[in-house]
Amino acid sequence: MKMNPRFLVFVLLVGFALTAPSSFAAGEVKPPKLFSDSNEMQVTLTGPWNTIRRNTKKDDVYPVQLTYKGADGAQHTIDATVSLRGITRRRVCDFPPLKLHFDKEELKGTEFRGNKSLKLVTYCDTNSKYEQYYIKEFLAYRIYNLITEYSYRVKPMMVEYKDSEKDNQTLTRFSFLIEDIDDVAQRNDLEELSIPTVPYRQLDPDVTSRLSLFQFMIGNLDWAATDGPKEDSCCHNSRLIGAGNEVTPKYTVPYDFDSSGLVNAHYAAPPDGLKVRNIRQRLYRGFCAFNDELPGTKALFNQKKADILALFQDNPHLNEKMREDAIDYIVDFYDIINDQKRFDKDITDKCRGRG
Repeated sequence: MKMNPRFLVFVLLVGFALTAPSSFAAGEVKPPKLFSDSNEMQVTLTGPWNTIRRNTKKDDVYPVQLTYKGADGAQHTIDATVSLRGITRRRVCDFPPLKLHFDKEELKGTEFRGNKSLKLVTYCDTNSKYEQYYIKEFLAYRIYNLITEYSYRVKPMMVEYKDSEKDNQTLTRFSFLIEDIDDVAQRNDLEELSIPTVPYRQLDPDVTSRLSLFQFMIGNLDWAATDGPKEDSCCHNSRLIGAGNEVTPKYTVPYDFDSSGLVNAHYAAPPDGLKVRNIRQRLYRGFCAFNDELPGTKALFNQKKADILALFQDNPHLNEKMREDAIDYIVDFYDIINDQKRFDKDITDKCRGRG
């Protein structure tokens, strides 16, 4: 018997649909990855917070549960662990910054997929002024995202910290996650570098010029682009990425901005050896070798001015006093760079490595 060709095609298609993997047949769509947008996430983080607060000097690991509302509208719970991190904040904060550790298998199909561990910037203390510090630090990361792709993306969260040891007592505060450096590198078709130091002439001139002017903008002196205190990784409050340890150029990616004048944390102080009165006083720390890039860098910052100010104008968590203070501090930066005499005096003439 001769089979109708159209009927044969129909039979084959039905058979393929029945034998295809269920995810394909169901048309499942993966949720957006965690750092693909800047939408705020609602999170409950349950753990032994009372024990953690009492043991900030220990490097123990603690079990936690992270519950969040996914893109599908459903609640999802992930089992994880946390460890304590940081130096200054671990010493001065009642609640330390944390690092979340995941089982990558458990994260498959979730917004958190692909992450083995992530840094979580927490609230530090129950006093609301501390929360304002880290909202401004979060916005410093967002400023640098506007300036270059060689930057850490951050995920804003309203986190309900639920204490599993104290009848599930809760405290809700703004917090944020920081993208892993491997993902920063991968986004730019590069890799994290594992070298203790780097000559500044091996750094990308444009990106380093942007980095230096950004640090001047936010009044941050607690960083280095060529070396750091550890022998096995460069650099101080920054990481290097590139095409390889022996390949030029290399790119510095900064983090940790709570010691900046923009954040203006009461516990922050200028590094030893620098002639500045306090952390609000700006000091340019860029290299003279990249002064030729400064006009283009200044033009880029001017181009991004409205977007940068909008970050602070539109943020719903800043109180009015902090919003006004941050905007004034940034406007002062623009007054400096757009006055040629002040620009030369405070930036061009203050560069490092002249001659």
